[in-house]
Amino acid sequence: MRDRDSALIDFVEAAYDLGVERDPWFARLMEAGAPVLDQGLGFFALNCVRPPEPGPLVIEGIHVSAGRNDFVERMKGLQAQIDSAMLWPLSRPGVPKTLSEVTDKHNPAAFQVIMSHFDFAKDGLGIPAFDPDGRGIYLLVALPKVTTLSARARERWQMLAAHFAAGYRLRRALEQVDLGAAPETELPFGAEIVIDPLDFSVTEATGTARSSRALASLREAAEQVDRARGQMRESDPAQALALWRALVRGRWSTVDWFDSDGRRYVLGIPNAPDVSDPRGLTEREMQVVAYAFVGLSNKMIGYNLGVSSGRVSTLLGSAMKKLGVNTRPQLIKKLRDFRSIAGR
Repeated sequence: MRDRDSALIDFVEAAYDLGVERDPWFARLMEAGAPVLDQGLGFFALNCVRPPEPGPLVIEGIHVSAGRNDFVERMKGLQAQIDSAMLWPLSRPGVPKTLSEVTDKHNPAAFQVIMSHFDFAKDGLGIPAFDPDGRGIYLLVALPKVTTLSARARERWQMLAAHFAAGYRLRRALEQVDLGAAPETELPFGAEIVIDPLDFSVTEATGTARSSRALASLREAAEQVDRARGQMRESDPAQALALWRALVRGRWSTVDWFDSDGRRYVLGIPNAPDVSDPRGLTEREMQVVAYAFVGLSNKMIGYNLGVSSGRVSTLLGSAMKKLGVNTRPQLIKKLRDFRSIAGR
């Protein structure tokens, strides 16, 4: 098993592996995540939909890695016993927390009920990787002791979650193309740009990727990802993870593609999270507002969207002005009335 930190980029790479179908993709993701996640008791992933109101998650699949064979049965037993309103807050999008951190002050009874079904562990780390529309992945790591995350660890899990959400969103979109939906462009996987990683020249570009600012940002992102995947993945994995952001300018994921001769290119594929708003916010304003609502800092919003923290601050400011509020708490309070944002 590789060193935990040195396997971080392996884990991120697996999130963007488009060469496998959905279930093998989950298996590949879990395999790549084992050195990073497994504390000796196994870990689990749920691909699911989180409802807008307190209620049970709509679980579309359960994936177990090195865990107990009876995990699925234990999960079903927990769902049958526990009030869904008690379980729902544990999967709240945003900041990864341990089960004990979530329940300690608010509902210690929930923690006792949950751990009675998972008595082989003392705690669990929940890593929510959801889009604003409530779809995504919830990773749960069994822990051998009650744990409070450090700020550094929490930030690392947030960064990884950003990639899981982006990778899963990308796969869902491509599956729709496989089912007959028209791709956005004629480039591979509906990409808007093709970059040659030998010199980071642009071989093809279309749509919004053709603007000079977009071209510059996409080339820079491709270079940063290659740096992260090079020697830095071993020499400074934390910096490599920080360098590889989940999106470019809130729109594109950068993904490897190999042509018929086996030559590698980098694609910029449109992969923005689905947000909508009837009140005049721009798409980018809506994106930062949606992530702010679930508790992400400006730094982490920027990481998810591939924009600077300063740009996030500017977008939040313009959104708050349009919505008639002055502070982030006021913004969050106001958004609770709008299910297009706050429901998830």
